[in-house]
Amino acid sequence: MPDLWRFVRDLLEKKGIGLTEEEVGRVVADLKRWTERSVHPGMVRTADGSYTLISSFYGEPYHSISAGAVSECLLKFLFPSRVLEKVLLKGEVRILDIGFGLGYNTAVALAEIRKVSPEAKVEVFALDLEVPDDIPPMPEPYRSIHEDLIRSLPIYESENVRVNLILGDARKTIVKLAGIGADAVFHDPFSPFKNPELWTLDFLKLIREAIAPDGIWVSYTSALPVRRALLDLGFKVGETRPVGRKRGGTVASLKGDVPPLPPEEEDRLRASPYSVPFRDPALDRDRLRILTEYRITVLLREKETS
Repeated sequence: MPDLWRFVRDLLEKKGIGLTEEEVGRVVADLKRWTERSVHPGMVRTADGSYTLISSFYGEPYHSISAGAVSECLLKFLFPSRVLEKVLLKGEVRILDIGFGLGYNTAVALAEIRKVSPEAKVEVFALDLEVPDDIPPMPEPYRSIHEDLIRSLPIYESENVRVNLILGDARKTIVKLAGIGADAVFHDPFSPFKNPELWTLDFLKLIREAIAPDGIWVSYTSALPVRRALLDLGFKVGETRPVGRKRGGTVASLKGDVPPLPPEEEDRLRASPYSVPFRDPALDRDRLRILTEYRITVLLREKETS
């Protein structure tokens, strides 16, 4: 980790922005909080009995410990995305899984689709920087399909199902998927203030180019910068019910119906300085640069309204 005080001062000088020492200190304090590891790496049992891993880099679990890894796949991603409804309606579905991680979201989706429509055609495009070693086995009824999936990567094929895992920086690899017309997007990177590279307005704009007009984007996050970015990009934005925490996740669509946001959340998105989106115009900034520019922008907006 670089010297945060020097990093912030250098960036302020480059941008021609003057802040007091106290204001720089506030920026540095938040950067420290956002970038510190919250838990130690390893395997952990989640609330529903399934297991997940803790990332050694981000210091965050791949899945919600309080909700349960499998429960999160079902309640925060599969069901709100209406994938099963699409399968029954069309007999086929196309999914974009961003932040493939341990493969749980994809495995659960494939297993549940088979239950409702065994002959359905399913295509999954999955993006991640890398897949960790020693992935915990999933509980039944997902274990066998998950094991087959992980064993077969980067390409998994079975009957009418095809999964293509594309490894690398998702900001670069997603450009290959423009126009695929995804029926659902599972947006599941690490949390926005740990992994902001994949939550910027600029990255979400590329997702807009890959999703079908009535496709459904879903995520566990309720972060203001993300919801505001989706709104700015022309998405209708709603909230899923809370699972394992007080706030619900986010669901969005360009033309499809989504459950509404609570009125107080709409007010926060309009009024809060913290709702400014993360930015990464050239899709090449590291997380410290993205977070620092975000925090400086928030501080300047606070000063404008004080």
